[in-house]
Amino acid sequence: MDLMNEMEAYWNEASEEEKVVLTGIMKGLKRKRENAYSTYISSLMDMQLRKLNESTVEVTIPVTPFLDNTIGIVHGGLTATLMDTAMGTAANLSLPENSAAVTSEMKINYTSPGTGKFLRCVAQVLHHGKNVIVTEAKVYGDQEQLVSLSTGTFFIIKK
Repeated sequence: MDLMNEMEAYWNEASEEEKVVLTGIMKGLKRKRENAYSTYISSLMDMQLRKLNESTVEVTIPVTPFLDNTIGIVHGGLTATLMDTAMGTAANLSLPENSAAVTSEMKINYTSPGTGKFLRCVAQVLHHGKNVIVTEAKVYGDQEQLVSLSTGTFFIIKK
């Protein structure tokens, strides 16, 4: 069976939740192809980035079934991905074109379940050294409850 037939058969038997997830994946792939996003993961999670100032960014994602763990809340690893992306973006915005910041360490505390309509992550640079950048991030739910907080260290490399 070719892929198109498999997809059609899957769609015909899919639950409403499965249809929502598959539609979200297809939209994410399309956004990536159209260069609306630089990575597949940010496109699949539909990350919306906003620069707040020179050292702070905000990244928001909609909460969808695609992000759920087995108990119906946002998977901690995907919350970590949100924080890593936001902190990495804040770090990279502080660098010249010929350099990049890559994650070398991250610490996370989860404080409440990731539920609701969206998660909003605010990340900022705390320290910008010669070789490393130290950042922090806080994730909030749609009721402004703190979901998680993180610190991250990013190593500066040449591109």
